[in-house]
Amino acid sequence: MPVEKHFIKQGLKRVELETYLENELSKAGYGGVDIKRVLTGTRVTIYVERPGMVIGKKGKSIKQLTDELEQKFGLEKPQVEVVEIPKPELSGPIMAKHIAFALERGLSVRRVGQSMVRTIMDAGARGVEIVISGRIAGERSKRMRFYEGYLSKAGEPAEKLVSHGQAVAKLKPGIVGIKVSIMPPDVPLPGEIKIAEPGESKEQPAAEKVEAAEKAEKEAEKAEKAPEKGDDDGKAQT
Repeated sequence: MPVEKHFIKQGLKRVELETYLENELSKAGYGGVDIKRVLTGTRVTIYVERPGMVIGKKGKSIKQLTDELEQKFGLEKPQVEVVEIPKPELSGPIMAKHIAFALERGLSVRRVGQSMVRTIMDAGARGVEIVISGRIAGERSKRMRFYEGYLSKAGEPAEKLVSHGQAVAKLKPGIVGIKVSIMPPDVPLPGEIKIAEPGESKEQPAAEKVEAAEKAEKEAEKAEKAPEKGDDDGKAQT
Protein backbone atom coordinates (compact mmCIF):
# COMPACT_ATOMS: atom_id res chain seq x y z
CA MET A 1 0.00 0.00 0.00
CA PRO A 2 1.38 3.46 -0.92
CA VAL A 3 2.38 5.70 1.99
CA GLU A 4 -0.25 8.33 1.09
CA LYS A 5 -3.11 5.83 1.16
CA HIS A 6 -1.84 4.41 4.44
CA PHE A 7 -1.96 7.81 6.16
CA ILE A 8 -5.38 8.57 4.67
CA LYS A 9 -6.70 5.24 5.92
CA GLN A 10 -5.26 5.88 9.40
CA GLY A 11 -6.80 9.36 9.46
CA LEU A 12 -10.23 8.07 8.48
CA LYS A 13 -10.02 5.37 11.14
CA ARG A 14 -9.11 8.00 13.75
CA VAL A 15 -12.09 10.18 12.78
CA GLU A 16 -14.40 7.15 12.90
CA LEU A 17 -13.08 6.21 16.35
CA GLU A 18 -13.51 9.73 17.75
CA THR A 19 -17.04 9.95 16.33
CA TYR A 20 -17.91 6.64 17.96
CA LEU A 21 -16.53 7.74 21.36
CA GLU A 22 -18.25 11.09 21.11
CA ASN A 23 -21.62 9.43 20.52
CA GLU A 24 -21.17 6.67 23.09
CA LEU A 25 -19.77 8.88 25.86
CA SER A 26 -21.77 12.06 25.28
CA LYS A 27 -23.60 11.73 28.62
CA ALA A 28 -20.27 11.34 30.42
CA GLY A 29 -19.01 14.64 29.02
CA TYR A 30 -16.55 13.34 26.42
CA GLY A 31 -13.58 15.69 26.02
CA GLY A 32 -11.19 13.89 23.69
CA VAL A 33 -8.94 10.84 23.35
CA ASP A 34 -5.20 10.21 23.17
CA ILE A 35 -3.95 7.02 21.48
CA LYS A 36 -0.35 5.79 21.79
CA ARG A 37 1.38 2.58 20.77
CA VAL A 38 3.26 0.91 23.63
CA LEU A 39 5.21 -2.33 23.94
CA THR A 40 2.28 -4.15 25.51
CA GLY A 41 -0.34 -2.94 22.99
CA THR A 42 -2.25 0.33 22.58
CA ARG A 43 -2.80 2.84 25.35
CA VAL A 44 -6.11 4.70 25.00
CA THR A 45 -6.56 7.67 27.33
CA ILE A 46 -10.12 9.04 27.38
CA TYR A 47 -10.82 12.45 28.91
CA VAL A 48 -14.31 12.90 30.31
CA GLU A 49 -16.21 15.09 32.72
CA ARG A 50 -17.77 12.18 34.65
CA PRO A 51 -15.45 9.10 34.72
CA GLY A 52 -17.88 6.97 36.73
CA MET A 53 -20.29 6.75 33.81
CA VAL A 54 -17.52 5.40 31.56
CA ILE A 55 -16.21 2.85 34.05
CA GLY A 56 -19.64 1.57 35.06
CA LYS A 57 -20.58 -0.74 37.91
CA LYS A 58 -17.66 -3.05 38.71
CA GLY A 59 -15.93 -1.91 35.53
CA LYS A 60 -18.53 -3.51 33.26
CA SER A 61 -18.89 -0.53 30.93
CA ILE A 62 -15.19 0.03 30.43
CA LYS A 63 -14.65 -3.67 29.71
CA GLN A 64 -17.36 -3.56 27.05
CA LEU A 65 -15.78 -0.41 25.58
CA THR A 66 -12.36 -2.10 25.47
CA ASP A 67 -13.80 -5.05 23.56
CA GLU A 68 -15.45 -2.68 21.07
CA LEU A 69 -12.19 -0.82 20.44
CA GLU A 70 -10.37 -4.09 19.79
CA GLN A 71 -12.97 -5.80 17.62
CA LYS A 72 -14.54 -2.89 15.75
CA PHE A 73 -11.51 -0.64 15.26
CA GLY A 74 -8.71 -3.20 15.29
CA LEU A 75 -6.70 -1.70 18.15
CA GLU A 76 -4.06 -4.12 19.36
CA LYS A 77 -4.58 -5.05 23.04
CA PRO A 78 -6.18 -1.73 24.03
CA GLN A 79 -5.49 -0.53 27.55
CA VAL A 80 -8.20 2.03 28.34
CA GLU A 81 -7.53 4.72 30.93
CA VAL A 82 -10.25 7.17 31.95
CA VAL A 83 -9.08 10.60 33.12
CA GLU A 84 -11.33 13.19 34.71
CA ILE A 85 -11.09 16.68 33.24
CA PRO A 86 -10.33 18.97 36.21
CA LYS A 87 -11.91 22.07 34.63
CA PRO A 88 -14.59 21.20 32.05
CA GLU A 89 -15.00 24.92 31.32
CA LEU A 90 -11.58 24.86 29.60
CA SER A 91 -12.48 21.94 27.29
CA GLY A 92 -13.68 22.95 23.84
CA PRO A 93 -15.59 19.71 23.10
CA ILE A 94 -17.42 19.75 26.42
CA MET A 95 -18.42 23.40 26.20
CA ALA A 96 -19.60 22.95 22.60
CA LYS A 97 -21.97 20.20 23.75
CA HIS A 98 -23.20 22.34 26.64
CA ILE A 99 -24.04 25.10 24.18
CA ALA A 100 -25.88 22.66 21.89
CA PHE A 101 -27.88 21.33 24.85
CA ALA A 102 -28.81 24.85 25.95
CA LEU A 103 -29.96 25.81 22.44
CA GLU A 104 -32.08 22.68 22.13
CA ARG A 105 -33.79 23.64 25.38
CA GLY A 106 -34.96 26.85 23.73
CA LEU A 107 -32.55 29.45 25.11
CA SER A 108 -31.62 32.33 22.80
CA VAL A 109 -28.35 32.15 20.90
CA ARG A 110 -27.11 35.54 22.08
CA ARG A 111 -27.83 34.75 25.72
CA VAL A 112 -26.13 31.34 25.55
CA GLY A 113 -23.08 32.67 23.68
CA GLN A 114 -22.45 35.55 26.05
CA SER A 115 -23.06 33.39 29.13
CA MET A 116 -20.63 30.69 27.97
CA VAL A 117 -17.93 33.23 27.14
CA ARG A 118 -18.16 34.64 30.66
CA THR A 119 -18.13 31.12 32.22
CA ILE A 120 -15.03 30.10 30.25
CA MET A 121 -13.13 33.32 31.00
CA ASP A 122 -14.02 33.12 34.70
CA ALA A 123 -12.45 29.63 34.74
CA GLY A 124 -9.10 31.21 33.85
CA ALA A 125 -8.96 30.95 30.06
CA ARG A 126 -6.71 33.38 28.18
CA GLY A 127 -9.23 33.69 25.40
CA VAL A 128 -12.30 32.09 23.81
CA GLU A 129 -14.14 32.13 20.51
CA ILE A 130 -17.63 30.70 19.99
CA VAL A 131 -19.13 30.53 16.50
CA ILE A 132 -22.77 29.48 16.07
CA SER A 133 -24.01 29.19 12.50
CA GLY A 134 -26.99 27.74 10.68
CA ARG A 135 -30.74 28.27 10.74
CA ILE A 136 -30.83 30.02 14.07
CA ALA A 137 -34.09 31.81 13.33
CA GLY A 138 -36.06 31.93 10.11
CA GLU A 139 -35.29 30.35 6.76
CA ARG A 140 -31.96 32.07 6.06
CA SER A 141 -28.74 30.84 7.61
CA LYS A 142 -27.01 33.14 10.06
CA ARG A 143 -23.63 33.25 11.75
CA MET A 144 -22.98 34.68 15.20
CA ARG A 145 -19.54 35.03 16.78
CA PHE A 146 -18.70 35.60 20.45
CA TYR A 147 -15.10 36.45 21.29
CA GLU A 148 -13.03 37.62 24.25
CA GLY A 149 -9.34 37.64 25.23
CA TYR A 150 -6.39 36.35 23.21
CA LEU A 151 -6.54 33.27 20.96
CA SER A 152 -3.85 31.83 18.68
CA LYS A 153 -5.24 31.23 15.20
CA ALA A 154 -2.20 29.78 13.40
CA GLY A 155 1.06 27.96 14.00
CA GLU A 156 2.09 25.48 16.67
CA PRO A 157 0.30 27.23 19.60
CA ALA A 158 -3.01 27.01 17.73
CA GLU A 159 -2.50 23.28 17.09
CA LYS A 160 -1.11 22.13 20.43
CA LEU A 161 -2.44 24.60 23.00
CA VAL A 162 -5.91 25.65 21.88
CA SER A 163 -8.77 23.30 22.78
CA HIS A 164 -11.15 22.97 19.83
CA GLY A 165 -14.65 21.51 20.03
CA GLN A 166 -17.62 21.08 17.71
CA ALA A 167 -21.22 20.11 18.24
CA VAL A 168 -24.57 20.14 16.46
CA ALA A 169 -27.89 21.38 17.80
CA LYS A 170 -31.18 20.29 16.22
CA LEU A 171 -33.58 23.23 16.38
CA LYS A 172 -37.02 23.70 14.87
CA PRO A 173 -35.77 25.99 12.03
CA GLY A 174 -33.01 23.49 11.19
CA ILE A 175 -29.52 22.28 12.09
CA VAL A 176 -27.11 24.63 13.90
CA GLY A 177 -23.37 24.08 14.07
CA ILE A 178 -21.27 25.14 17.06
CA LYS A 179 -17.50 25.66 17.17
CA VAL A 180 -15.64 26.50 20.37
CA SER A 181 -11.95 27.41 20.69
CA ILE A 182 -10.38 27.99 24.12
CA MET A 183 -6.90 29.29 24.95
CA PRO A 184 -5.85 27.69 28.27
CA PRO A 185 -4.37 29.56 31.27
CA ASP A 186 -0.62 30.01 31.92
CA VAL A 187 0.10 30.75 28.27
CA PRO A 188 2.27 33.88 27.83
CA LEU A 189 0.72 36.57 25.69
CA PRO A 190 2.75 38.07 22.83
CA GLY A 191 3.49 41.24 24.82
CA GLU A 192 4.71 39.20 27.80
CA ILE A 193 7.42 37.33 25.89
CA LYS A 194 10.82 39.07 26.17
CA ILE A 195 13.53 38.17 23.66
CA ALA A 196 17.08 38.95 24.79
CA GLU A 197 19.23 40.82 22.29
CA PRO A 198 22.59 39.29 21.22
CA GLY A 199 25.29 40.25 23.71
CA GLU A 200 22.78 41.58 26.21
CA SER A 201 24.07 40.98 29.75
CA LYS A 202 21.71 39.65 32.36
CA GLU A 203 21.14 41.85 35.39
CA GLN A 204 23.00 40.59 38.45
CA PRO A 205 20.68 39.47 41.27
CA ALA A 206 20.55 41.69 44.35
CA ALA A 207 22.00 39.02 46.65
CA GLU A 208 25.02 38.58 44.39
CA LYS A 209 25.52 42.35 44.26
CA VAL A 210 25.63 42.59 48.09
CA GLU A 211 28.03 39.65 48.34
CA ALA A 212 30.38 41.18 45.76
CA ALA A 213 30.35 44.55 47.56
CA GLU A 214 31.21 42.96 50.93
CA LYS A 215 34.04 40.99 49.37
CA ALA A 216 35.50 44.12 47.76
CA GLU A 217 35.30 46.01 51.09
CA LYS A 218 37.17 43.25 52.95
CA GLU A 219 39.92 43.17 50.33
CA ALA A 220 40.28 46.96 50.63
CA GLU A 221 40.67 46.72 54.42
CA LYS A 222 43.38 44.08 54.07
CA ALA A 223 45.26 46.25 51.60
CA GLU A 224 45.22 49.23 54.01
CA LYS A 225 46.55 47.17 56.97
CA ALA A 226 49.34 45.47 55.00
CA PRO A 227 52.79 47.38 55.23
CA GLU A 228 54.28 48.64 52.01
CA LYS A 229 57.39 46.86 50.69
CA GLY A 230 59.48 50.05 50.59
CA ASP A 231 59.05 50.72 54.33
CA ASP A 232 60.32 47.22 55.25
CA ASP A 233 63.46 47.67 53.17
CA GLY A 234 64.18 51.06 54.76
CA LYS A 235 63.90 49.71 58.31
CA ALA A 236 66.18 46.82 57.54
CA GLN A 237 68.93 49.15 56.24
CA THR A 238 68.77 51.33 59.36
